[in-house]
Amino acid sequence: MRVFIALGSNLGDGADNLCQAIDQIAKNYPIITRSSVLITKAKYIEDQPDFYNQVIEVQGHGSALEMLAYLHQIEHDMGRVRTIKYGPRIIDLDIVFFGNQIINTNELQIPHPGLFERDFVLSPLNEIAPDFICPATGKTVRELYRKIKIDSIKI
Repeated sequence: MRVFIALGSNLGDGADNLCQAIDQIAKNYPIITRSSVLITKAKYIEDQPDFYNQVIEVQGHGSALEMLAYLHQIEHDMGRVRTIKYGPRIIDLDIVFFGNQIINTNELQIPHPGLFERDFVLSPLNEIAPDFICPATGKTVRELYRKIKIDSIKI
């Protein structure tokens, strides 16, 4: 099953944090492809360091909730402390798509609810999977990407 995970980091060495997280993810979910790293300004709380962002495609198995628990464990092991929503973080791992599933529970929403407004997710996602069809909208990633304004790309 095609699963896409968005990664973000703006504390410490962002690029290295992304690599460490991908190495941990790969222990349980084979990596199919990865996007380039995108450096962007923080979107919601602007007074913080720039973010390093990336999207990977993995070979999914099991349930989305099992994957979420695994990703949260990686975040914890890397030192993430959840304090300020949208605040700085050493690593952030979000399931963007889990195959063609639509999930809407208190614990997990797929497609990720911020997908449709986050160029820092859609841009790298478009790089690796432009023809993937969003199960919630029936639109391709390319179509979703074209609908947003690219205003946060710094490098």
